[in-house]
Amino acid sequence: MSEPTALRSLLPRDEQGCHFVAYGDCCIGPPEPGRGHEEHLAAVHRVMHRLDPRPQFACFLGDLIWGLTPDHGPNYDGQSLRQEWADKLPREMKPLADLDVPVFRIPGNHDTMTPVSEAVWREVFQEIPQNGPEGQEGLTWFDRRDDLLVIGISVYAMNMGSPFTMMGGRVDHDWVDRVLTEHSDARLKFVLGHSPVHPINGYNAPKWGMLPEFGEPFWEVLVRHDVTAYLCSHVIAFDVQVHDGVPQITTGGAGTSSGPGGCMPAPAEYHHCVQLAADDLGLRGQVIDTQGTVREQFQWPLPRDGVMEWSFKSEALSPRPSRVLLAGHCEQEAFPRIHVSLDGYQPRLNVALYDPTDLYPNSWHGPEVDVGHPFELTVAIDPGMGPGGVLARVGNGPYSSLQTDVPHGYKAKGWPETWETSTEMQVVTNSGAL
Repeated sequence: MSEPTALRSLLPRDEQGCHFVAYGDCCIGPPEPGRGHEEHLAAVHRVMHRLDPRPQFACFLGDLIWGLTPDHGPNYDGQSLRQEWADKLPREMKPLADLDVPVFRIPGNHDTMTPVSEAVWREVFQEIPQNGPEGQEGLTWFDRRDDLLVIGISVYAMNMGSPFTMMGGRVDHDWVDRVLTEHSDARLKFVLGHSPVHPINGYNAPKWGMLPEFGEPFWEVLVRHDVTAYLCSHVIAFDVQVHDGVPQITTGGAGTSSGPGGCMPAPAEYHHCVQLAADDLGLRGQVIDTQGTVREQFQWPLPRDGVMEWSFKSEALSPRPSRVLLAGHCEQEAFPRIHVSLDGYQPRLNVALYDPTDLYPNSWHGPEVDVGHPFELTVAIDPGMGPGGVLARVGNGPYSSLQTDVPHGYKAKGWPETWETSTEMQVVTNSGAL
């Protein structure tokens, strides 16, 4: 039998950069038969072992074990949890150990859901730094290695006051701020947390993310310290989006079957791992499925090639219920492939994208824009970033991804053939004036 083909790793473009793999959510040992968690995880691990060169380190982003009783309630039996970890780590997780690289890990809601399970986690992973905030030692931590800083957060830590993990993630953002301040000289800064801060694929209920009263000040800290990326899982999907210039990368594809078709949702989403390379020029990633196929690629900041960008510059405008800023058409198609507008008497940016294989366009919603004063607005579309690849910025501010419920971005084959633009303002694209 022939050896599996090597998969080429993305590598940093300078000597001080790093390359690594990130994945999460396999929930080994579900009570229902036939869910395939272990088989999916084994396939993901085989892909990781094909990476050449092998990653310098790995990040596991939580929900390694099932951790619950057959009745789906929290497991209060410390000994049975210890046995679960003792069974799974040397068996299903042996391929991760066999990579022989440092592993940065955080707990998810299946790993630590009660004070008992937190105590067992600390027993099992005694190598985790004990430098977290008071009461979270061994759960939340930071690790500084040369120019690399990694911060791991237990977003369901019991001492943050949540009565149960499904109430939403929480974080001590003041502690994160202090660590980032103390290590401001680190060139690469990654923060790991199990739950997304910004919703993914329409999964915006509290149990699928971080509560805004915690997530918003936390994200302000990440932006202020120019963090390289926030890495998370929890939703069984891959997603990359940017907010105030900081990427959120979600990789919940390590094996768990949950959601429509086994992912959130399938077939748009799939089991996978993400291989990343970071350097002074930015962050690049490739998403590799269980067959070893690179399904998606992305980079931040935005690349020059394959991205459309429009700048809208205007003097003050009178109120109007809707203004079309840009529309891109293809012959004999029912809707514009790209439609950019300001809608409402407190105008909000809206972008609609149409693929002729769909019945209707899909929409993205952005910031409010004060048209009563001169303004400048920039909109960009990067198909490689999926749903997070519809972005905007006001003035010279940083880019942020627009909000949407769909699991894909611009997916039509080819850009529009003809364009219409507003006559009320100057419209410039990255290829020149329209």
